[in-house]
Amino acid sequence: MNSLRGLGVCAVLAGIAYALTRVADTDQLLLGITVVIITTSLFSYAASIRRRRRDRRVAGE
Repeated sequence: MNSLRGLGVCAVLAGIAYALTRVADTDQLLLGITVVIITTSLFSYAASIRRRRRDRRVAGE
């Protein structure tokens, strides 16, 4: 599983490098990538908080 994650990260980085060579407006591309990363991080954080609260409630704390 970890090797597949590493391969996925390499694929994403290769895709970004390829896109940077093909896209004329790199600032717009980097802004889009940044927005996607931040949005994904916020959703993951919110899901983590909900999961932690639910686990504590189930455990009776």
